[in-house]
Parts: sequence; structure tokens; C-alpha cells
Amino acid sequence: MMYANASVEITMGEKHNDLTEIIAHALDEMKREKGGKFNPDKVNLAELERRTGISRAKLRRIKKSGFIDLPHALTGRKAEHTLLTGFSGIIDELLRKGITNSAVCYDRLKENGFQGGLTIVKDYISKHKELVPPKRQLVVSQGSRSQRYNTAPEESYQMDWGFVEVEKKIPLVTLIKLPVLP
Repeated sequence: MMYANASVEITMGEKHNDLTEIIAHALDEMKREKGGKFNPDKVNLAELERRTGISRAKLRRIKKSGFIDLPHALTGRKAEHTLLTGFSGIIDELLRKGITNSAVCYDRLKENGFQGGLTIVKDYISKHKELVPPKRQLVVSQGSRSQRYNTAPEESYQMDWGFVEVEKKIPLVTLIKLPVLP
């Protein structure tokens, strides 16, 4: 028996839960059991529900389209006018100034007569992050932190850095001339 939450094996070894595949498998089983007298238009939805685990209401809806699960008619549709429609300029300006705190943006919108809720503001801010300027850090130039030291041919030096504590901790640099081996 197949159930709605069971995985169905399809081409290329890919597994997914496809209602159309599950229903088709169950209908094929029912057709094999009934023989040549099977009519998909007169299928017993209660029996199909037992075999697939899909509710009779959903099976009734799918049956109208020839047992093919079609997406909802309003899928992907967006409203032309939302509660934020007249206030998008205000919130865009706040985002351009770097103000991304949804509570602050919500309070500013409320001052201008906004009737919506905080969640709408949060969603708008998350979808319009490109308006927020990148954070810049001003750093004072410190110049070069290294100093090049050249030696004459056949001379070699070793430099060590450390700290010495006399009365207070002070940095110490030692320079030692190394003998050159023949």
C-alpha cells in the first residue's frame, strides 16, 4: 500500500512526495484488482483515502482535474496595494540613513499615520536590505609598521623583540652582530 507521506521513486533516483504519483499508483492497484470494469470517474473516494492517506475532500478536489494535483489558482499573486504602500518612501529614507531597527522604523511610521503592524515592517526591511549603506570604519593611517635594515656583505645580524620590567614594563629591542663563518 502507498501512503501520502511515502516517498515515490522516479527517474534519476530522485525521491519526492508527489500526490499525482501517489494517486496514480493507488489507482493502478485498484484497476488491477477490479479488472476491466474499473472507471476512474466512479472511484470510491473512501477506499482511495485508505490507500493513499489523503483526505476525501482533497481527493474530491483532485478528481475534478482528472486526478492531477494542480497548484492553487492564486499561487504567486501579490497584492497591488498593501498597508505599507503609502509609507514606503518614509521607510526607504530611514533605511538609506542606516536605520534598520524595525521598532524605530515602526514608531516613525506610526507618527505618520501608519495603521499596520510590526511584522509588515520587519518583512519590508528584510526584503530591502540593499537600501542600507555598507558600514564603513574610519581608521587613522599609522604609516609603515616595519623598518628595513640592510647590512653590508658578509655581515649578519639578529634582532629580538621583548619586554623588560625594571620599574614598569617597557619594550626592548636587542641587535646582535653574528659572526660570519668562512
